[in-house]
This record gives sequence, C-alpha cells and structure tokens, in this order.
Amino acid sequence: MNQEPNIALYDRYEQSLQTQLSDTAAMRGWFSDPMPESADLEEKWRELAPDYLNDAVREYNAYPLSALAWAGFVGLAEAQWWEEDWQHNRERGYRSLQGENGFDDMDEYILQNILHLSPDEAESETLSDRLRLCAEMADARMKHEGVAPGTVDAFYLFVRTVRVMYRIGVALGLARLGYRMEKN
Repeated sequence: MNQEPNIALYDRYEQSLQTQLSDTAAMRGWFSDPMPESADLEEKWRELAPDYLNDAVREYNAYPLSALAWAGFVGLAEAQWWEEDWQHNRERGYRSLQGENGFDDMDEYILQNILHLSPDEAESETLSDRLRLCAEMADARMKHEGVAPGTVDAFYLFVRTVRVMYRIGVALGLARLGYRMEKN
C-alpha cells in the first residue's frame, strides 16, 4: 500500500519546530527575534538539500545528532559566503563544504576553512554547542511525533527537520556577522 505524504502535518511540524528552536535561541541571546534570514540563502538550500539529504539519511541511524546538526553548519557556511562575496560564492556546490573526510567532519571543515576559526577558539566551541543543543531538541521533537521509523512520514519529518536546522545555522551565521532583523 502506497502512503500519500501528509503535507499539512509536515507544514505544521516544521513551523512548530522552527518556532521552538528560534524562540530558544532568541531567549538565550543567540540572535534577534525575529530570526535573521535571507531569501538568497533559503533558495540556496533548495540546491544543496538533495546532496545533503543523501549523506544525512545514510548517517542518521548511527549519528542522528550529526546528521541534524551538520545542516546547521551548512547554514553557517552559506551565511559567511553570502557576506563575503555572494556573486562568486553562490556557485559553490555542496562538496565545497567538505574536506577530505566528506560528511564525517563537515563541522570541523566549515569552522576552520570557511568561518576561519581554530578548533580551540571559544567561538568554535560556542557555535558547536549551540547547534548540538538545537539538534538534540529537534531529534527529541521528531521522536515525540510518534511516527514509525522507515515510513514516508518519518522521511518527510526528517527532511523538514534538516531544513529548520539549516535555517537556524543561517540565523546564527547572520547574527555572528552583525545582522539583526526588525519587527514590522
């Protein structure tokens, strides 16, 4: 029996998760409320998502928090590139976010080679801790939905969770660069 995707469920879940994570981040002073965002970077996710998901789905069972958090690191990197020279950097593909070990050490590669932070810098640890906390919250939220693993619903909730994690990474990156959003 083929199961039709429940788009309304996924939309509600994604909005609720994004609100939960962005409210947590704003309350902790990580970025402003509303959450910093960019249409350019949202569009970039559509390009990166298929390749990212190919890696992340394969890694989720063994390394669930990494599969989620690394999307946030991708958001951090894209925000950095957006600030530096978007005309040039918008052409960079998914593999340019990875070093020799590919997906496995994407976080370290982005911190060191794109954000130019050394591993022992406090900011490096702070960003990692923030994304880890968001990934833990997102993973718990996904599991709380009560969706059976390996189902269509489980896959689409994962896709939506990863997209929210990317947006959180973008927001952290833009805030790090001094951007603040204003409420209308």
